[in-house]
Order: sequence, then structure tokens, then C-alpha cells
Amino acid sequence: MLRLLAQVREPWWRRLLVCRAGNRLGALLLLAAAAHAALLTDDLGTTKRGPVETPKLEDPQVWIEYGFAEAETAPYKGAHNFTATVWRMNDPTGSQAAFRWLRPTGSKPGNADAMYYSRFAAQWKDSVLMTHGNYLIRFDGGMPSMDELKIFLFQLPKLDQGSLPPLLDFVPQTGLIVGTDRFINGPASLQKFYNRISPSAVGFHFGPEAIVAQYTGSAGPVEMAVFYYPGNPMARERQPEFQKIEGALVKRSGPLLAVVAGAANPDDAQRVLSLVSYRAQVTLDQPRPGTTIENAGDLILAIVQLSGVLIVLAIGAGIMVFLMRALRRKAAGGKEDEPMTMLHLEDRR
Repeated sequence: MLRLLAQVREPWWRRLLVCRAGNRLGALLLLAAAAHAALLTDDLGTTKRGPVETPKLEDPQVWIEYGFAEAETAPYKGAHNFTATVWRMNDPTGSQAAFRWLRPTGSKPGNADAMYYSRFAAQWKDSVLMTHGNYLIRFDGGMPSMDELKIFLFQLPKLDQGSLPPLLDFVPQTGLIVGTDRFINGPASLQKFYNRISPSAVGFHFGPEAIVAQYTGSAGPVEMAVFYYPGNPMARERQPEFQKIEGALVKRSGPLLAVVAGAANPDDAQRVLSLVSYRAQVTLDQPRPGTTIENAGDLILAIVQLSGVLIVLAIGAGIMVFLMRALRRKAAGGKEDEPMTMLHLEDRR
């Protein structure tokens, strides 16, 4: 009874403040839980996820340039035992860039399950590295089955399966040493993977992207960097800055700028540079042959043909109405149908 009286005597404004404070605390807890939503699903059928941890990132500035958002790693045990690590990037460009970085030199193409869902997949020993949209995924110590992999990929939140950078279509594949290609889209990745040229000479304010890779040569590997600019004038403007690199050979093809510096054999450098070629793709929306009329004579002939078709249809419809009325009259024993209703609008009465 005393407790009840105390609650009644408590000021109304104090109860209101306590209620609002509780609501705010609940909202904050919900926001914190939503922000910590798991990337890794906890259930793959007979395979269950273990405790989730956050993997460490080396060279965080490069990860930031690639568009890193968040990452998780956890063991899975059950029908298949393995450890899964996922990195979520802002877009598929970042995931393929991180894939080239983390894939070891000499790795083999991924297995059939990984290649079914991913354009970029590699395997070595008991590890598989693959991309899926804006995700980079690594399995160590084994790999889920095809059905488990389908569930695993389907449960990934904030999946983005947008387009890849056009630069990938212009990087030569002939003689490319697998696992040596690296993606560059900012000063940090340029400093790490190709520090022969300064960021100011590249002009990252234009928005270029580049891939540096090693190619086989008679005197050893030849390293070539291919820069892709949004337009031909930008590449033409940057070309003199590239030519200032000591001992470098530079080639421009459309918006592409290819540079080879420090090659042991100049002939190898020329051979690798000759592989770079820009092929513009122009799409025209043209009608199929025969769908348009190009001169007035054909237009008049088409009008006459259409008029003839309409006249034939009108005559055919009249004949059909006449036959139907005749059949109806015959079925009625020769009795005429009800006369047509006349309005007699000409009568003044």
C-alpha cells in the first residue's frame, strides 16, 4: 500500500522523463544491434557457424581506396568444416581489386562451385578465394558444398552486383604471369604497387584506374602498367608526364596509357607494349531492314495496299452479316426479323 501511495505521489513530470529515457535507451540499443548485423549466416543446414571475429587489415589506406566497408571471419563445423572470411566493399570494383591483391602468385583457377558463382576465383592448397558482387570471400581448410554455398551467398546482406570497370577488357592476357596483376585507383595503391610515377603525374583528379602486371620476357619478367582515363583528351594531356619517367617507354591508345619502365630487354618492352590496343565499342540503335520506308513511291504503294486490305475486310464483314441474317431467317421458317428501329428525326410532329 505504501509503495502504491509513493507511486501516486510521484510527480508526473518525473515519470515522463523516466519513460522518455527508457525509449531513447531502447532506440540506441536497436541501432547498435542493427549496426552490428552479421555478414556471415549462422546456419548452413547441417553446418553451423562458430564465434565471429573481425579480421585485421594490412595497409588500411589501400583498403579505404578500394572501398572497404566491413569484414568478418568465423569457423563453420558440421557436415563440412572450414573457416570463412568475408570483406564487404562498396561496389564490385573494390572486390575484384582486393581479389587481385590477396590472391597469391601461382594460384590456380577456383573449383567448379566457385567458378559457377564468380568470374574471379582462385585456389591454392586448401584455400579458395572468390568474389561475389561487392564481396570478397575466402574459405580456408575446406569449402562448403554446392547447396551450402548457395545458402551462404544468398544470405549476404547489402549485395551489389553492378558492372565492373571497363579497364579489365583492355588489359592484355597474352604472356600475363598469373597472380601478378594489381589494381590501382588512388595514391595509396599507386605507392604500394607502382611507385615509379608520382600521383600528381597520374592526375587522380581525372578519375583514372590502372592495372599493373608482369609479363613473360626473354630476359625476365616485364612489368607494365595500363592506365584508363575517362576520355582521350585526359590521356593525351598526361602522356608527357609519363614520358618523364627515366628509362620508360610509353604508348597511348585512345584513353589508355601504357608504360614499361626498367625492362632488362628493350625488345621485350616493345613486344609487351604492342599488346595494348583500345577498341572503341559503338552501339547504334538501327531499325531492322524492311521496317522503314525510305522513299515516297514506296509510301504511296503501302497506302494503296493498306486501303485495299481494309476494303476487302469491309466487304467480307458485310457478306458475313448477310449470311448470318439469311441463316437466322431460314431457321425461323421464313419469318422476317423484327424491323429496324427508326427514330424518324425528320418528323416535326
